[in-house]
Amino acid sequence: MANIIGLTGQTGAGKSSVREILQKKGAAVIDADSVAHDITDNNLDCIYDIVCRFSCLVLNEKGKINRKALGKLVFSDKKELSALNKIIFPYILEAIEHEVLGYIAKGAETVVIDGATVIESGCGKMCDVLVSVVAEEETRLTRIIKRDGITKADAERRISAQKPEEFYTENSDFVIRNDSTPAELERSVNSVLKNMVLKKEKVSAEE
Repeated sequence: MANIIGLTGQTGAGKSSVREILQKKGAAVIDADSVAHDITDNNLDCIYDIVCRFSCLVLNEKGKINRKALGKLVFSDKKELSALNKIIFPYILEAIEHEVLGYIAKGAETVVIDGATVIESGCGKMCDVLVSVVAEEETRLTRIIKRDGITKADAERRISAQKPEEFYTENSDFVIRNDSTPAELERSVNSVLKNMVLKKEKVSAEE
């Protein structure tokens, strides 16, 4: 039976780096954020639901969701972000479950669901373990500004729109702190994988 890992964490913490390490170790990876983008680009039912809630001002000239316009609405208002998540999460869950089953059918031993809202969306219920990646706020700010080419103020708004670190540490089986070097990050990932196997063996023995 495949091991299903839910990988989440704070924006700018380095979740993608952890994902790359897991991929190199042979894990099949589902990018939940890419799944969400595909749905908001191409799922007409989802687009309709979003427009009904946020108006046609969030559409571009091609009738697709304008992510920048929508982002300005939701990243500065937690209620609006919650409303958006309530609309798109069911569509995302259905698509991810389909992908997980597809990888399992192909014989994948480890499947990673990588997403910023794995816990909030309910994806965690599909997973054997939840792993969160966290880092200090100043480190994350620097990474977000460099990665996305946005202002410090915009980066701060993105951080404030997310859950605090305690949310991830309290709702995860394992927490990886990524404030150090790539080598240290890989050691942390290896430690998590080792402990994950031990945990699964313990659960099996208890059953």
